[in-house]
Amino acid sequence: MGSISAYQTTSGKRYRAMFRKPDHAQTQKHGFKTKREAELFLASVEIDKSRGAYIDPSKSRVLVGEWLDAWMDGRTDWRATSRERARGIVALHIKPSLGGYPLGSLTHVAVQAWAGGLSKTQSPSSVRKIVNVLSRSLQMAVKDGRLPANPAHGLNLPKVGKLSKRYLTHDEVRDLADAVDSLGKGMYRGERNNYGLMVKVLAYCGLRWGEASGLRVQDIDFVRGRLEVQHTIVEVDGVQLDSQPKDYEARSIPVPASILADLKFHVEGKEGGLPAFAAARGGWLRGRVFRRGWLDDAASMIGQDGLTPHELRHTAASLAISAGANVKAVQRMLGHASAAVTLDVYSDLFESDLDAVSAALEDAIVRSARSISQNKSASIPLPE
Repeated sequence: MGSISAYQTTSGKRYRAMFRKPDHAQTQKHGFKTKREAELFLASVEIDKSRGAYIDPSKSRVLVGEWLDAWMDGRTDWRATSRERARGIVALHIKPSLGGYPLGSLTHVAVQAWAGGLSKTQSPSSVRKIVNVLSRSLQMAVKDGRLPANPAHGLNLPKVGKLSKRYLTHDEVRDLADAVDSLGKGMYRGERNNYGLMVKVLAYCGLRWGEASGLRVQDIDFVRGRLEVQHTIVEVDGVQLDSQPKDYEARSIPVPASILADLKFHVEGKEGGLPAFAAARGGWLRGRVFRRGWLDDAASMIGQDGLTPHELRHTAASLAISAGANVKAVQRMLGHASAAVTLDVYSDLFESDLDAVSAALEDAIVRSARSISQNKSASIPLPE
C-alpha cells in the first residue's frame, strides 16, 4: 500500500504518502496534516488501482485550454468546416472562462455555472452546441486517464423550442426563380447565369448549398435523369475548398423532366469539369454572393423576406412529401443519415399521414363489419 513518513514545515509536522502508480513508477503526495489523512489517501489509491479508476495527478494538471488544443489537433476525422466551427466555439466561448482551469480542478458545479452564463447571450440550441464541444473533449480526457468522470455530463441545459420551417409552394418557387432571373445587369444578370434555374434545382432536388455550388456539368446524368452528388464546396477562412460529401450524403437525385430539359440547354457546350452554376466571373459560386446579389432581393419581391438557400431544401422535402413520396425516399433525396433523422427534422410534414392512418383503419373496420354481416346473412337458411 505504500508508505507514510513525517516531515517538518514552518507550520508544523506534515505527512508524506509514497506509493506506486499502475505503471509501477513511484510517486508521492505530501501536505497531509495527520497520519490518518495520509493512510486514508493511500487506501483510496489502492481501491482506485484495483478498479482501474486511478487518475495520475500529473496528467490532470494540464490546463483545459491546452487540452482542447491537443484534442482538436487529434481529430483527423473532422471535415474542414467541422474543425473551423469547433475552433471558433473553443476560442470564443470556452477558453475565456474555463481555459485556465487544470483538468483535475474542473468540477461539475463550475461547468454548470459556465453553461448557465452562456444562456444569457446565446440561444438554447447554441448553448447545447457549445457545451457539446467541451463535453466531447472532456470525454476523451476520461478515456486518456486524465479524469475519473466527465464533469460536463448531466448538465441542466435550456430546452430547444421547435422552430417552424418555411416551405414555398410551386407557384412561389416559380415566382422566386423569375425574380432572381430579372435581377442584376450585364454579366451579372440572373437570367444570363441561369440562377433562376438554380433556384428550381435547390427547391426540387434538395441539395445543400455546398452541393449545388460544387455540382459539375458531368454530374448531371441526362440518360437516367439524375444529379450525382459527388462533390461539395466548403469555405474555410474565406478559402473555397473542393471536398467530398460524407458517405450517406453522396447520392443520386431524380430530377423532374422539365428541369432536366432546362439543365440540358443550360450546360450545352460546357466542359464536364466546370461548375454547373458558376459565379458570374467563373469559379464556384459563393452562398453569400448569391444571396446578396440575387436571392435576398428576389425573396423580398415575392413577400418572403429573409429566405435562405437552406429553406429551399426544406421546400424540396415539402413538395416531395405532398407529391406522395415516403420518408425513405425523402431521406435518400436529402442525404440524411437515416429515415429517423428525416422524421425528426420534418415531422410536421407527415402530420397528414396520421389522418390517412385513421381513415384507412376506419375503412378496414367498415369493410370487416360488412363482411361479417354478409356472412351471417348467407348462413341463415331460406324458408321452404
